[in-house]
Amino acid sequence: MSQGTSDGAEKVRYGRAQKFRLSPKGTEAAASYTAMIEAAKSGTGRTQFDAARAAWGASLGLSPEDGLFLVEFSTGERTVAEATRNLEDCGTTAKEVKAAVERLLKLGMLEPLLAAQPPPAPAPRRYW
Repeated sequence: MSQGTSDGAEKVRYGRAQKFRLSPKGTEAAASYTAMIEAAKSGTGRTQFDAARAAWGASLGLSPEDGLFLVEFSTGERTVAEATRNLEDCGTTAKEVKAAVERLLKLGMLEPLLAAQPPPAPAPRRYW
């Protein structure tokens, strides 16, 4: 049984409440994906659309499906669960969203948000 990733890097785990947002690099990739979608609308069918998505992904070292995830995170900070709920109608599973988040983090397209710091503990009361 093999554990971990094939490159020997340890997987980083995030809590369920962890939110992610696009990095500047991810914002550029999402904008180019949106522009590619608009250009592909004038095409002649699914084959041309799939070819355009594949070319877009290859130019950035991404999977063609990653555009969907970039667009989802471009609308605001999201947890994996929130992104999964928003993409349910596309037939996207939680496993696919988690894999995409890991991939996009590794490529510098997404960044985790710092968790809000808890309020400081009250000073101890002295009774003398």
